[in-house]
Amino acid sequence: MFQHVARLRNRYFDKLVAEANLTAGQVRVINLLLRKQGMSQVELARILGVGTVAVSAQLDRMEKNGWVIRKPDDHDRRSNRVWLTEAGLATKDFLADGFAQLNDTAFDGLSDADVDHLIAMLHRIRSNLETACAKHDEGT
Repeated sequence: MFQHVARLRNRYFDKLVAEANLTAGQVRVINLLLRKQGMSQVELARILGVGTVAVSAQLDRMEKNGWVIRKPDDHDRRSNRVWLTEAGLATKDFLADGFAQLNDTAFDGLSDADVDHLIAMLHRIRSNLETACAKHDEGT
């Protein structure tokens, strides 16, 4: 059920952001960079849960469309840092509107209390899974 809802959410969001020539995956990168400009490609890959080759291909497309620019790391010439361009920064309000429309659609018919309860349950599920992963990684 979670995966189905996530796929539908991404599919609908792709439709909302298509007019700006963006995809949900590109929006994830933009949101990360809005929070912390100058992340390395390796950092982005780790947070996104994908390989560095996939991030590099995504950034190639984003750079071609003028959303980001990559610059060599001042301390490690083997590494690139990623920055939003003015065009990338200018997507902030458009994306906020898209997220609001997405949430309004997804939560249609649910009360504020229902939404709060759902979010609390999802936080609990995430916490349970993070704890299980950490224990598994420790070998316990």
